[in-house]
Amino acid sequence: MTARAATVWFIDSPDPAGDLRAAVRPSDGVPRTPHDVGHARQLASGIYGDSVLVPVVDTDLASAAAARDNHVYAGFYGPLAVVSCSLFETTTPSTLSRTLSAIRPSSVITLLYVEPETAFGAFARWEHGTLRRSFSADPVTIHEDEGLPFTFEGPFWGGEFPLSVTDGLGTAPMALPFHPGQLAEEANRSWLGFRYTHPLAPHDLDPADITVTCFSLHPAEYEPTDEDHEAYRAATAARFDGHSARVEQRPPAHPEEHAGQGGRRKRGRIREYFGF
Repeated sequence: MTARAATVWFIDSPDPAGDLRAAVRPSDGVPRTPHDVGHARQLASGIYGDSVLVPVVDTDLASAAAARDNHVYAGFYGPLAVVSCSLFETTTPSTLSRTLSAIRPSSVITLLYVEPETAFGAFARWEHGTLRRSFSADPVTIHEDEGLPFTFEGPFWGGEFPLSVTDGLGTAPMALPFHPGQLAEEANRSWLGFRYTHPLAPHDLDPADITVTCFSLHPAEYEPTDEDHEAYRAATAARFDGHSARVEQRPPAHPEEHAGQGGRRKRGRIREYFGF
């Protein structure tokens, strides 16, 4: 089964995969670009302008992308930045064009949304504020297909990565010749050098090695306290000491406010499709 992910990357680098790898695995002679919590909070605040963001714990991108809560996760690494939250869960990524450009104008912005429960996958790429490509689908329905396909898409449309289905169930007559989630993750790999679903390729960066910060959302009048800071420091220290720092998993108070432009999809007819 595919891993779950809902992320947007803001890229101002000619080699984002190389820069991200250097940030996570610095080599001799290559300066490390550590995760910047302050800039990460500033970036995420651009999305939730009416809320006060308080850091809860530093975690990893794999855990953040899989989370189903009302927190926002952000990472900042010089010319690269990432945000993961439910607002990016949409069947029509193109509708986010103006929103994403307003958050952080960047040379390149990429979106990935993969939902294993519905075998859904979406990816999009903007270059200098203009939509270059957007694709979203489940195995039997294409929800959006904008722009010209990238080279990495060719083998998928050519049938080299066919769907896997439950034993005894045939492929739907109008099913796509590939798993949408696998194609979406290949887009992320092509642009950033990794995917979320294991097993990873030998050259893949592991998203579990990419540090991000989990932020809780508070009303605009909230004043962060010393206790907030100490709790964040202690939770992060515990996590990096090898203990698990658990973030409370609770549903949003108003799910419709966090469902993204395309809304959440109901479980249904395509649940027989497994991952890849």
